[in-house]
Amino acid sequence: MSNTDFQAHLRRQLGFLKSSAASFDSGFNDEAIRIATVIRVLVHQTKSSTSLLKHLNSTTINLLSTTEGATERTLMYMGMGRMRIFSDGSHSYFPSLSDSPHAFFIPVSEWWDQVVFVGGGQRLSRRKIVLSAANKDGGAHVDKALDPEYEALTSGFAGFVGIHIAGQEKVESPLNGAHYVALRQMAHEILNSPELLAIAG
Repeated sequence: MSNTDFQAHLRRQLGFLKSSAASFDSGFNDEAIRIATVIRVLVHQTKSSTSLLKHLNSTTINLLSTTEGATERTLMYMGMGRMRIFSDGSHSYFPSLSDSPHAFFIPVSEWWDQVVFVGGGQRLSRRKIVLSAANKDGGAHVDKALDPEYEALTSGFAGFVGIHIAGQEKVESPLNGAHYVALRQMAHEILNSPELLAIAG
């Protein structure tokens, strides 16, 4: 297969990513799992599987990161989204998209392994979130058991969000769906990475 063919495949994958992002933004949160599958095709490299970026000799390009990432000492971090807390104590966690205070470009390998969630004793990189969603949570395969770290992200990450309201008891509710938020934000990052878009032609 020629480089031109691989460029065509890249354009197709980016088209899939745009479509899934638009669907997610229209309220179909499960579309985030398809986003994970596209990202895996683009980036994930193993002995038995060659990433599309590898086929294009582009594994050293830079991708947009919209999070500063967690350090080894970080105990709580939710870097792929924003939290909105309402007067009744309920909350919403949603993708930052272009409203993130962070926007810088880092090599693909660093982007892939950057830790973007920390909580409840778990540390999750983009790699961990994408591969769990794509390989075990219905992207390309449904597994009987999810990885514990990823399962924590899907079902109330970092335990509970506690909120104090004047004159009332503390209200606690789980932070569900953080994996969807992370994957949608990753799609935003990829679709706003000029070096990658330039390769697609």
